Amino acid sequence: MRESYEVASSRKMSMAADKTEIEKELSDLKREVIEARNLVIKTDNLLKNLHAEVKTVGKRQDDFQKRQWISSGAAYIAFAVICVLGAVGISSARAASANSERERLEKQVAEVTASTEKQRTEAAAISTAQRQAAEVYKLMTTLPGDERLKGVDALVKLDTSKLTTLERQALTDRADLLRREIGQAAFERGKSAFRRNDMESTVKELSRFIAMNPDQADLLDASFFLGVAQNQMRKHAEAVPLLTQFVEQDKRAKTRDYAMLLLAHSLQETNQLDRAADMCRAGIAEYPNSQFASQFRGRLSTVKRLAAGGPAEAPAVVPAAAPAAPPAAQPPAQ
Repeated sequence: MRESYEVASSRKMSMAADKTEIEKELSDLKREVIEARNLVIKTDNLLKNLHAEVKTVGKRQDDFQKRQWISSGAAYIAFAVICVLGAVGISSARAASANSERERLEKQVAEVTASTEKQRTEAAAISTAQRQAAEVYKLMTTLPGDERLKGVDALVKLDTSKLTTLERQALTDRADLLRREIGQAAFERGKSAFRRNDMESTVKELSRFIAMNPDQADLLDASFFLGVAQNQMRKHAEAVPLLTQFVEQDKRAKTRDYAMLLLAHSLQETNQLDRAADMCRAGIAEYPNSQFASQFRGRLSTVKRLAAGGPAEAPAVVPAAAPAAPPAAQPPAQ
């Protein structure tokens, strides 16, 4: 029994020991479980924190990528804008250069066109002038007699600036020759009419002669004859400048005293009394032995009476014509 008790006690003690050991192991296991649970919780928290950090890093990465994309997009856009602006600038420069070149070429074309048109116009004007010059020369050579003066009149109206020097010289020489030829004929007819005392024919022919621009010597002779004729026809206003020209420019002429007497008469008739008196005094002083000296004195007395307001007496008789036709006039004394 005792052994059974001991055995039972041993068993109880053994069981108690086992129980204690089991409890200890359970306690250790429980503690380990708790530690494992805490470790799991801690790990879970760490994982959560890590996930949060990874998520934060991912978000940052996404934000960075977004910013990078935006920066890249902005860079691409800026580059594209720069390229577009550069292309536009280059295109504008090329367009401006092309416009400038086009304007230059258009200007050149306009200048060439204007120059061509001007040359065409000048060529037409030259052709017209040459044709007209040929017609004028034909008039001066083919028409009979004095009708050839129509060519001289046409030459005055002709624009000779379009002609060559040779053409102008040919026309001028022909016109001068024709003037001298016809003018000399008119001059001779005028002098013949003067000798016949046909003053109307004298005026007609010598007026025509003077209009042809004769030489100075012939012009003075014509002025004398024409002035005398105008005086005899009582056209004193026309006689004054002609006789004045002869008296002043041909002081060696043999008929100068006669011309001075007629000039004093015409000056008196045109109421130029002072000039008439001066002309009479000059005639008396320069030609005291002239056959017209008494007539100079008589004309001077008449002019003085008229200047004083008195009545004019019958003036001394003036010869109807010059004593004789004068020789070719000499040049005026220097």
